[in-house]
Amino acid sequence: MKKLSVMLVALLIVSLVPATALAQDASAESDAAAERTIEKLKDRAEQAIQKRLDTIDRVTEALQDAGHLTDDHERILIGELGSSADGLSALGREIEAAGTIAELRELIPLIFEDFRIYAVVVPKAHLVAVADTVVAVVDRVGLVAGWLQDAIDRLNSAGFDTSEAEEALAEMVESLGQADSLAGPVPDSVLPLLPADWPDPAQGILEGAHADLRSAREHVASAVRSAHEVGRILRDLLSEG
Repeated sequence: MKKLSVMLVALLIVSLVPATALAQDASAESDAAAERTIEKLKDRAEQAIQKRLDTIDRVTEALQDAGHLTDDHERILIGELGSSADGLSALGREIEAAGTIAELRELIPLIFEDFRIYAVVVPKAHLVAVADTVVAVVDRVGLVAGWLQDAIDRLNSAGFDTSEAEEALAEMVESLGQADSLAGPVPDSVLPLLPADWPDPAQGILEGAHADLRSAREHVASAVRSAHEVGRILRDLLSEG
């Protein structure tokens, strides 16, 4: 009986050895799979962060080269871009140091949720740059309107009928006023926006600013056409005189 018991124990041990080995192999394979997943997640996160850092560099350079961006607006925008770059770099270091999939699942979404580079930061910079450019162009074309008014006044004093030119000039001035009223408020409306404001209210404000600037540029184009029309009328008056 004793011999039988010993044999049974021996058989049990022998039967358990392959099962234990299989369990160890399965655990090792699971750990290896987790490591591969972690590396893939980290690689994708690094690519996403680097893409945003490259974008920030390009936008910063463009703002520095912008001819009509005001000094205050440039300082604010470049400061925000720099802060975003610092934050992304710090987040990248946290992601690289993470050792579990659970940690990465918490950290990686912050690339998108905490920074909103493409949803808020870059569109905001673009809109402010365009708005400042439109305002600057309005001022320049406004100087042309002043010169045209002087020319009209001189011809009128000389006895020419300048009513048609005055009408075209009035349309020009009206278009410039519309452009300025649309573009002028854009910086103040978008600069306060933060990544945390996405989607509400940021999306609506950014879309509204984009629409206003599109209309402002159309008004500037209309003003330029009116300026050419005034010039044509004045030339015709001189040729007839």
